[in-house]
Amino acid sequence: MRSLATLLACCALLAGCNGTPVRDLSGAADTRHLDEAQQRRWHEAQELDRALRNRGVLLDDPEAQAYVQSVMDRLFPEFRGSIHVHVARSSALNAYALPNGSIYINLGLLARMRNEAQLAMVLGHEATHFIEQHSLRQRDSADAIAVAGIATTVLTGIPFSGQLLALGAMSGYSQDLERAADQGGFRRLIRAGYDPQQAPEVFRLMREEVDALDIDRPFLYSSHPRLSERIETLSRLAARPDTPAGGRSGREDFLEHVGRLRGRLLAQYLEEQDYKRLILILEDPKRRADYPPEADYYLGEAYRLRNQEGDQAKAVAAWKRCLARRPDFAPVHRALGLHAMRLAQRERAIEHLRRYLELAPRARDRAYIQRYLQRLQDTP
Repeated sequence: MRSLATLLACCALLAGCNGTPVRDLSGAADTRHLDEAQQRRWHEAQELDRALRNRGVLLDDPEAQAYVQSVMDRLFPEFRGSIHVHVARSSALNAYALPNGSIYINLGLLARMRNEAQLAMVLGHEATHFIEQHSLRQRDSADAIAVAGIATTVLTGIPFSGQLLALGAMSGYSQDLERAADQGGFRRLIRAGYDPQQAPEVFRLMREEVDALDIDRPFLYSSHPRLSERIETLSRLAARPDTPAGGRSGREDFLEHVGRLRGRLLAQYLEEQDYKRLILILEDPKRRADYPPEADYYLGEAYRLRNQEGDQAKAVAAWKRCLARRPDFAPVHRALGLHAMRLAQRERAIEHLRRYLELAPRARDRAYIQRYLQRLQDTP
């Protein structure tokens, strides 16, 4: 592996200022006829692609990968084979584009959307950054800092965090370029026949999270004021008389290919002990309806982790709801078994913990649970 200093230097080339006129890309053929500055950035972006793959950043899910790529190809058919979308494992609400046409969208953002039209808006925004070559139009030195930060993130083994998140927010882009990407994405959304009313919805989701969780770091498309501006701008565009009414939301197709990832995202939030996001998502019955039956288990675990007054009772109630809807979901038996053990409810604890091991014979904590069972069985 090349040294950190060398990779940082290469990454800085991605963000260096360019004094020559920048032309938009009009199709896949243009990607085979790049000027010197474009070639330099293209090469370094490919280096980053390889580094991210080697660090295990990408989600191992060919179906989801093929689906998001198909949406991109629908939006930008003239760039088919030149714009490549990658789904990353990160739980953060984030997406970004590299100068070589590699688009990254995080599991955390993808699984939180509600339909294909919302996905199309985000992909259209990011691809517009690429086809209009915004990385070459950029003159802000902050961009160089953000892009160079990728190398640090890659080499420290902490994917999609820190400065890489800053790159995902494109914090170095000017507001004019971000507006251009919004407008370009919206035009593609309309051209592909999607419902224009869905365009601002992803940004509403992000603003809600910023407000509810008091997030102070910039993520996708940066700060609260800019999110608010995007919502207002896209809402105005959707309401214009010349904007076609109706259109496709693609909800059924989206749920078919992405819906199953929602349970995976909840498990990831729990693994990260991010109880705030679990509670934000699952306490609201409307949002809760978008998630699988076992979601109540994760809500219960979130209450347990938060551990405020009354949370233990809320946790037990949520676990019981999960048990009623998914009696074959192993983790809920573990949760109820351990809870019963803490309350000295011996028979109930044995029942749930045995059932847990029956449903999850290869559980990582099998030996741990077996020791608890043995202790319970040996107790008179």
